[in-house]
Amino acid sequence: MSPDELQVLVDQLDELLSSGLDDPEEALEVAAIAGMLARVGTPAATLAEAEAWRVGPGGALLDEAWDLVDADAYLEAIDDCASDRATDEEVEEALLDLDELVAAAVWCGRTSVVARVTASVERTIRDVPEPFAALAGQGRELARLRAVAEQLDVYGFWLAVADAGEHLDD
Repeated sequence: MSPDELQVLVDQLDELLSSGLDDPEEALEVAAIAGMLARVGTPAATLAEAEAWRVGPGGALLDEAWDLVDADAYLEAIDDCASDRATDEEVEEALLDLDELVAAAVWCGRTSVVARVTASVERTIRDVPEPFAALAGQGRELARLRAVAEQLDVYGFWLAVADAGEHLDD
């Protein structure tokens, strides 16, 4: 992730936290952004306000958000991508949507919400790698992150995407 992309995420997080959150979807967005920032090793001071919000006033809102998450919808989106009909853009969008949910789950300590789905997604990508091959470089980049390696039970799908690159020339 480039420094500019990191700064955009930091700015989005600051904006959300200063907006007086009262919507579960916004709470999940805070968790996703904070999770992505934490995953790349953003300094703790940058995430301090978000973490204070998570354990304080945002806790109940996050609980509500996790109750509303339909993790199976993310699996369905990936399964749709495994068909010949999906464009590279649709595949990327489905993977990045799942990645945001997983980053949020890791940051909130809610990996149990996504573990079954991410395991199924990993199997799907390994069974039908071709649609995901164009994103192998991004998969390799994310798979190199320490935070991803420490949570392979939910981030293993990125390793499958990285491996899908072997099918680019098939």
